[in-house]
Amino acid sequence: MNNLKSYLIALGLIITAAGCNDLDELLVNPNGVDPSEAGAEFLYNNIQIKTAEVLAGAVQNDGTDNATNFTLYDLTGGLSRMSNLDLTGFTYNAAHAPTDFNALWTDVYADLFPDIDAYLAIVEPLGLDGSAGSVKVIRAYMLMLLVDLFGDVPSAAAGQGTDNLNPMPTPGAEVYAQAVQLLMEAEAQLSGENGGNFSDGFDNFYNEDETKWLALAKSLRLRAAVATRLVNEGESASIINGLLSEDGLITENNGNFEYQYGSNRANPSSRHPFYVDSYEENSPQYQSNWYMWLLSESKGFPDPRTRYYFYRQEKDIFPGVVNSDPDAFDCIFTRVPTQDDIPPHYAAVSEDMPYCLGSYSQGYFGRDHLNGSGIPPDEQYRTVFGLYPAGGMYDDDVRFMDVLNGGEDGAQGAGIIPIWQASWTHFQLAEAALTIDGVNADAAELLRDGIALSMDRVRSFESLLDGGEVIATRPREVTLDETFVPDSTVQQYIDFVMENFDNADDDGKLEIIAQEYMIALWGNGQEAYNLYRRTCRPAQIQPAIDQNPGQFIRSFFYPAVHANLNQNVTQKGDDLQETVFWDTNGPGCTY
Repeated sequence: MNNLKSYLIALGLIITAAGCNDLDELLVNPNGVDPSEAGAEFLYNNIQIKTAEVLAGAVQNDGTDNATNFTLYDLTGGLSRMSNLDLTGFTYNAAHAPTDFNALWTDVYADLFPDIDAYLAIVEPLGLDGSAGSVKVIRAYMLMLLVDLFGDVPSAAAGQGTDNLNPMPTPGAEVYAQAVQLLMEAEAQLSGENGGNFSDGFDNFYNEDETKWLALAKSLRLRAAVATRLVNEGESASIINGLLSEDGLITENNGNFEYQYGSNRANPSSRHPFYVDSYEENSPQYQSNWYMWLLSESKGFPDPRTRYYFYRQEKDIFPGVVNSDPDAFDCIFTRVPTQDDIPPHYAAVSEDMPYCLGSYSQGYFGRDHLNGSGIPPDEQYRTVFGLYPAGGMYDDDVRFMDVLNGGEDGAQGAGIIPIWQASWTHFQLAEAALTIDGVNADAAELLRDGIALSMDRVRSFESLLDGGEVIATRPREVTLDETFVPDSTVQQYIDFVMENFDNADDDGKLEIIAQEYMIALWGNGQEAYNLYRRTCRPAQIQPAIDQNPGQFIRSFFYPAVHANLNQNVTQKGDDLQETVFWDTNGPGCTY
């Protein structure tokens, strides 16, 4: 109901704004809402909804239409091999166009930032410091996100409507500094005497708990310090040690920064966009073969989170589907998946590299990196999003069934967008302890705790399945309680990883931290893309299916709505080798 309420409030705001026919009022700021006219609760709800739309795309109101916007997740997760890039070609250049980020750019600069400015103009004079601090945290995160994607972007001069139609780009390092300053302002407000004062409006993230917003602000300052460690190691060490001595970071799952979706299917749809993609009646997107292999087979046994992350509509892919329906495959180098004929440039990275399937023995069926070929008739075989974080089906390893049936299965979309989680705090601190001189932390202990926290959060989604069964019309042979992952299996996994970590050199330790962090990041492509550029790891990652895919994308084209309309912006070159300010890695990285 909370999600439905927030969407209805936002819809009412849109209708109210559309009904205004006073031209003079519109000219105050065509991109935002006049503070003297807006209700604070409407603005607060819209700020939170727009945050979700930027990160995961907008859910369509029509429950039968899965035309969602996965631009940010697909492109950032696709480059890190967490997800599969939706392509029309086989090169990095074909993976991205200046129009791809138009919706994101508009959401941030035409909607989110003006609404934040309007909201602050209302709540700060009233001493509603909890509200003010919370939206400053959101703005700071978005500023860092924009730099991570594009490099230099407008900051202080943006969102002024007709007052400045051509804002100059601000150097990325300065934007990051502005974001950190905003976080520190937010911390002061949230920890002050008025920190618990919030305006009306539903807080989807923390239910108006100022202590959790404060922990998020500190955790995002940790994020900034780790992100910039390659360009400012000494300052990063000082900031991280200061945060560790203060305490108050997000270190437990009850403080996770997550957007919660509902299970309402239509008018409006409040379900996770991943669920809408996989459980309606249109073709679901392909999952990444490499990422499914990373979980299901790379260690010689399945990661306990595998069957929560993915749902197999069909398990008997090899040799079952291979023999009965070979037209379902487009493997490029062979007609069907063959274990013995992986491409030589795959084998040069690793003899175990998956080819054409995420798993031969377990049936995880997706696509290889940068496979832009035509789509065969394979909808019923594709592995889809699972219970976590999409709110889909739990893969019980018993029922393998078609789920493209109108959004009736699993947890019915009541999933989350993971934006910052306690496990990520531990993984970033482990990375810092290993790579930044002077950081006072134990990388091994942090790694162990990070894995355990990730496992706990993923397994907590079991509670979304009502009594072990959601759909009575689809009988089971066993109860879900008998198929969920037991504690002993989780502990065996942690012990295995920690034994390898203890026996590895520093390079090997960083590889393990990066792999485990990327696994815990499932559902957040942006942090995975940052990790990959920052550490050049995981190193044994699937190459492009084409041996000559062009240069890896180090930052994205500016959105067309920005580059084409702003006379102070010069579009980037086609090779997309312009790096963001904190990415100083040279050609030694294998992307």
